Amino acid sequence: MTPPDDSPLVGIRLDQISTHVATLQDAERFVVRYGNAVRGYLTAILRSPDEAEEVVQEILLNLLNRGGVDAVWPGPSGSGRFRDYLKVIARNAAVTHLRKRGRHAASELVSDAHADAGAESAADRAMTSEWQSCLLGKVWRELEQRERKSPGNLCHTCLRVFTEFPDADSPALARIASERSRHLLSPEAFRKQVSRARRVMAECILLEVARGVVPPTADAVEDELHELGLWGHVRDYLPDDWRDKFFAA
Repeated sequence: MTPPDDSPLVGIRLDQISTHVATLQDAERFVVRYGNAVRGYLTAILRSPDEAEEVVQEILLNLLNRGGVDAVWPGPSGSGRFRDYLKVIARNAAVTHLRKRGRHAASELVSDAHADAGAESAADRAMTSEWQSCLLGKVWRELEQRERKSPGNLCHTCLRVFTEFPDADSPALARIASERSRHLLSPEAFRKQVSRARRVMAECILLEVARGVVPPTADAVEDELHELGLWGHVRDYLPDDWRDKFFAA
C-alpha cells in the first residue's frame, strides 16, 4: 500500500490568509474549540466552576448578539492574539457578573496584591494549558477526518497507536494499527505513516496558531508556539525553510 502524500499547507502563505479566524467565525464553534480554556481561566479567578460556566454562557450570548467572533476580533487595533483578547473579555465578564449580583468585584477577584499576582498567574496557566489541549484536540480531529476521506491514509490511526504505546517496538505497533484499521501494515509502512502524520500535524498546528495571531508573522507564530508549549510538536517536523515557505520575508 502506498499512502497518499498529504501536504496541507504547501502553496498556502499564512501571511496571505484573508480571514485569520475563519474557523472561529461563529460563537458555537468558539465554545466547542476554546470554551474549556475560558472555563479554566474563569474557574481560577472566580474559584467556582458553576459561576465560571455562567460567565461562559454570558460571553457566548454576547458574541451571538454581536455577530460572532469574527465581528469583534481583532478589533480596532487590527492586531494581537486571539488568546489575549479572550482573556480580557473573560475577566471583564467576570467583573460584570459579580457586580450584577451586588458583590464587590475587586474584593471577590483578589484580596491583596500578592493574592492578585498568584491568582492571575494560576489563571493564566490554566488557560494556557486548556488552550493547548483544545488546539491539539482540533488537530487530532483534522487528522481523523483526513484519514476517513483518503483511502490508504492511516496517519491518524498510526500516530494514535504510536502515542498510546510509547514503549512498544515497530512490529508490535504495526500489528495494533493493522487490527484497528483493518489494513495490513508492515513495520516499515507503519513508520512511514507516523512520519507523515507528524509532519501533517506540525503543519496543522502551525496553521491553527497562525489563525489566532494578527498579523501572523513567523516570529509571532513561533512565540505563540513556545508559550503554548507546542514548539516541541512542530520543531522537528516542519521543513527547514518553513519561514520562507509559509510567511513573507
